[in-house]
Parts: sequence; C-alpha cells; structure tokens
Amino acid sequence: MANRAHLFTDADNTLWDTDAVFAAAQLEMLREIERRTGHNAPADADRGLAFLRTVDQRIAAVHSDHLRYPPGLLAQGLALVLAGKDIAEVVERVTGPDAKISGEFEQVQAQFLESLKRITPLRDGVRVGLQAISAAHVPITIVTEERPERCRWLLAEHGLESLITEVISVRKSVEVYLGLKRKARCERCFMVGDQLDRDVQSATAAGFLAFYFPGGFEPYWVTGIDTSSTRRIARFDEIVAEVVGS
Repeated sequence: MANRAHLFTDADNTLWDTDAVFAAAQLEMLREIERRTGHNAPADADRGLAFLRTVDQRIAAVHSDHLRYPPGLLAQGLALVLAGKDIAEVVERVTGPDAKISGEFEQVQAQFLESLKRITPLRDGVRVGLQAISAAHVPITIVTEERPERCRWLLAEHGLESLITEVISVRKSVEVYLGLKRKARCERCFMVGDQLDRDVQSATAAGFLAFYFPGGFEPYWVTGIDTSSTRRIARFDEIVAEVVGS
C-alpha cells in the first residue's frame, strides 16, 4: 500500500547550519592565502568573506561539479585574484580542462576539509519537526548534493539517524525529483530546502509541495528569482501540520 505522504528534505543549511562552519573554514583559508601571497583582501566588515564568496561562486557557476568543486581550486583562484589577476581570467584558468591543484595548495585544501569536520548545529525546529513527522509514520528521505557519508555522520552525531528512511546524494533537477516521486508512490510528496532553484523550483515543477527554508548562504544566481508564491518557513517544524495532516 502506498504511503499518503513522503517528506524529502535537503541537509546542508536546511537540517543543520552548514554556512556557519563553511564561513569559518573559508575565512581561515583566506587568511592562509593572504599569508602565503603577502596580499590582503579588501578590509570589509565581514573580514573578506564576501570577496571570497564572489570568487567561490564564479568558479562554482561554471565548474562541472558546481558547488562541490575541489576547494584547492578556490585557494588557487584567491591567490591569483589577490595578486591582481582579472577574476574572469582566473575562473577560466582554474576551471579549464587542464586545471589541477598545484602542490602548494594541496595543504590548504587539506586544512579546509579538516575544518569542515566540525559539528554543525541543527537549525531551529529540526529535531522536533523530524520526530513528529517520523512518529506519524511518514517516510523521510534526505536529498543532498553533499557526500552521503558526511550526511550520515552528522545525522549520527545529532542522534537523528533512526528518523531517516534514506539518504540520497544526487545533483538535483526536475528529472531527479520526478524519479523520486515515482519511487515514493504516494499521494503527496513534500520537499524542504534552502536553495530556491534546486530545492524549491525543481521540486515544484515535478509536482512536489515545496517549502523554502532560507539559510545563511544564497548564491548570486538565484537573487532574481520571484519568491512571491513560495511557501517560506522560519522554522523547520512549521511544516509538520501540513505533512502529517495530508
């Protein structure tokens, strides 16, 4: 018998505040690149985070692995931009077919990845929301573009693994959501996420009821998206009544 409802949810910046950990790790990387090059980022109030993320997102926008591209490429890109190179030229250089991480930046990459192992705090309402939905026997599937091993590790660290039916790591698209919906075989599929394009728009186009749970990170390519008809939530557990009552 098919379930009446199935909840799908993003993980990073939806279940837990990944942005806080990433921001700290990115600033550590920037300080290290400044030390190595002798050039400093603009002296802004955010200590150069916006500068770094401009480079980061320009690389991610064209790299085949999108936001999951190797962080050593960001380190190289930052070094070049800090040295005065044009950002468009830098992006082309670090994302080209012959691009590879040079030895001096492998250590920077290793340090960055180690910093990401810090435990990320849960976002508001996540524990209560997941517990209530699981108690109502609604299956919960995590759909993430992050490595599944890291997602399962964080679930275990927060004591949430028993509430989750499945963890799926995939590049999100309308076609992917259509496949998930066919597999779920339920009357109503829900999706929760912090990314307007991949979590909300793509899921909605596939027939999901999607909730937008804005986080601390918003890439520049979604800033023009109209959110007037988007279901926006301020806490994860705001979805419980609709998911459980469906």
